[in-house]
Amino acid sequence: MNYYSSVGMIILLQYVLTQSIADPKDCSSFIHHLPKNITIRESSPLNISIIEIRLNATAAPSFINDIYYYIHPDCLSNHFKSVQEGNKWSLFLQKAIDVEYIYLVENKFVLKDFQIEIKCGSYDSIVNGTVIDEDDNGPIFANTKSTNCTISGYSANSYREYTGQLETSPGGIEAADGDVTGNNVTYSFLYGEPFGFKDYFIINPQHGHVNKTREITEEDPHNFMMIIQATENSTLGRTKIAVLEVGVYENIPVVFSQVEANQAVLLVLQVLSGIIIMVFTFAFAYIVHHRIKKHVVSPKIPDSVNTSKFDSMEAVTEDSFILENTIVLTESNQINGGTIKNSKE
Repeated sequence: MNYYSSVGMIILLQYVLTQSIADPKDCSSFIHHLPKNITIRESSPLNISIIEIRLNATAAPSFINDIYYYIHPDCLSNHFKSVQEGNKWSLFLQKAIDVEYIYLVENKFVLKDFQIEIKCGSYDSIVNGTVIDEDDNGPIFANTKSTNCTISGYSANSYREYTGQLETSPGGIEAADGDVTGNNVTYSFLYGEPFGFKDYFIINPQHGHVNKTREITEEDPHNFMMIIQATENSTLGRTKIAVLEVGVYENIPVVFSQVEANQAVLLVLQVLSGIIIMVFTFAFAYIVHHRIKKHVVSPKIPDSVNTSKFDSMEAVTEDSFILENTIVLTESNQINGGTIKNSKE
């Protein structure tokens, strides 16, 4: 009997403690004391509480494990941790929030605000958080193949007579503040070779375009190196540099590129070529035919009445030619043992 009474007392005590873990009055008081808004800077010190709530000393041990929190967006979940010390519940910032890292690596969005959802029993509350993006990054050049370990590089080709904006490779000269909520950037020449390069080139301070301002003669330098500096318009005035190399030639450099032709265009060109060749062939045959027909004329016997002195001379010449041929044929026939038959026979 005593055995069963002891067991009953243990079960009853466990039930009472379980029910007191999430006492509505204690959770309501806890939720009521949570702040509505908090602010965190990128440079905020770590392991210092950003939320701190003191609980009822007698109730704290019983319901502290029923407090849960959720961070939105969830990429910030590992930046916070909760700690209970006696009757005090605290939320600590254990990892710095880098707005640029989240933008570039994590989710490609600009983090300005976040939320902490805190629950206790059937009660819950939302704490709105703000992240201040500090000016902790300098300008970054774009359109370049360089990495963080090397200086950004650009190149351009021009010819002697050309004046105007240079077309740089692998892209246009462009820089932006490394901070997501960044400052404007201006451009300038920091250094260049050979001495006097500014006599030939200028840079647009707002857009970074480099212009060739004059023609270059045979005696002038033909290879230039310029260091371009991008400066953010801020109190700190952080800077970044890039190198531009320019080669000047007598003629425009020819860049060969492989172009894949459209198959339909090729087919049309082949058909047109065949038609042109066919037309040319028929036209050539027609011209040759008419030229031959024009030069082949049947001989005409002139009338004796209308025969001129010149025509009579042509007739005598023709008769002499026939007579000579007849004599030659006669002699040849006699030599071969033949006889000449009378034409009357």
